[in-house]
Amino acid sequence: MIRLTVFPTPENAALAAAERVVAAIGAAESEGRTAHISLAGGTTPHRAYQLLADRLTDVNRVDWWFGDERCVPPDDPESNYRLARETLFDAAGVPAERVHRIRGEDPPDDAARAYEDELRACLSSGANGVPVLDLALLGLGEDGHTASLFPGDSALDVTDRLALAVVAAKPPPNRITLTLPVLRGARLVLVLATGTGKADAVARVLAGPNPATPASLLGDASAELLVDAAAAR
Repeated sequence: MIRLTVFPTPENAALAAAERVVAAIGAAESEGRTAHISLAGGTTPHRAYQLLADRLTDVNRVDWWFGDERCVPPDDPESNYRLARETLFDAAGVPAERVHRIRGEDPPDDAARAYEDELRACLSSGANGVPVLDLALLGLGEDGHTASLFPGDSALDVTDRLALAVVAAKPPPNRITLTLPVLRGARLVLVLATGTGKADAVARVLAGPNPATPASLLGDASAELLVDAAAAR
């Protein structure tokens, strides 16, 4: 089951997320390899990315990926890449070649296939043949979704793809998401949730695996749920 860690404030939770990313990068570096970190979109990780930018020491030993992307151009306000660029990449001086962007402006199926190919080309695979991220940072929707895996979606049952084009239950509807095998296969999965609006979803995640709460399906991984006191109520 996913582990729960509660922090007094959203700032404390964001700082913990940033520090865990730094630790994952350090662990990879100690093994003489590049770290591969997947980032979340939405509003919750904004502060975590700002704190992380101040703590990165070697931007040339980390490759950055995305758990999902909206099908919009990279400069669109809805773009997950734009959020990460403005709060993390630009501030930390991350080289463009270290950022593996999902091309949300391309036809969704083409973008998903291209991202899948890129993951296979750049990451080492585990025993099940799935590329292994060092850390996947994810958010949690009020409906229990994570990445762009929504309650009841057939994408939750997909085991033979790394990335999929999906139609989300909230705008913008067209998205590309990593699948559960990739997310569960990460060495560490972090789900960051803050605020009273996330409290019911947090409770459902902790109740155990249920397709009605996609984030609960991460529990068989090395997964940790980082929340503030409001989200833990």
